[in-house]
Amino acid sequence: MSETHNRIIAAAAKVELSPLGFRQKGRSRLWLADHGSWLNVVELTPSRWSKGVSLMNAAHWLWAGHGFLSFSYAVPSKCHAEFETEDQFRRAAKGIARVAVTTAIEIEDKFSSFEATVDFVVKRARESETMRPSWFGYEAGIASGLYDRHEDAEYFLRGITDERVTRHAKPLLSLIDKPESFRSKVNEPVAQQRATLKLPPLDRHPF
Repeated sequence: MSETHNRIIAAAAKVELSPLGFRQKGRSRLWLADHGSWLNVVELTPSRWSKGVSLMNAAHWLWAGHGFLSFSYAVPSKCHAEFETEDQFRRAAKGIARVAVTTAIEIEDKFSSFEATVDFVVKRARESETMRPSWFGYEAGIASGLYDRHEDAEYFLRGITDERVTRHAKPLLSLIDKPESFRSKVNEPVAQQRATLKLPPLDRHPF
């Protein structure tokens, strides 16, 4: 039944998500729409205790260099279905995939330009006392530097105290007044992350 259950989920996702440019990552329940420097992500999450499925939509910044497929911006969903019969689960999977499409389009609209992404990550970092010295501040620092907001870039990157993040931020701090070098440094994790995720190399650097 497990193979049938997974096959139904994959079939529903393919029908609904493929027209938006999503492709399945291997045989996993991850579907990715590739935008060069970021990914629109749909995860059809398996149920931990039973043969079911839940939904998570997210955006992943390849430029943040986390080293793994993190959910940089996540949209949890209350969508969930348990496998009872093939017909029942086929209808449920189709419904969940359609919700995924709606949310994926909202994410596309929200981050339709890099300027919109910069505004979002900067605002989020400023509003979070907890995450500003960590990943949110790091993302805001990178985005600010890429968008030539050098004072903001220094403020966020210099304010990072999370030891997991400082080692990523330190090399960028020395390049804030060297825009081309800063962009070149940020292009490195984009290429590395794309290779890790087995995405095709880009024809040109995104930044």
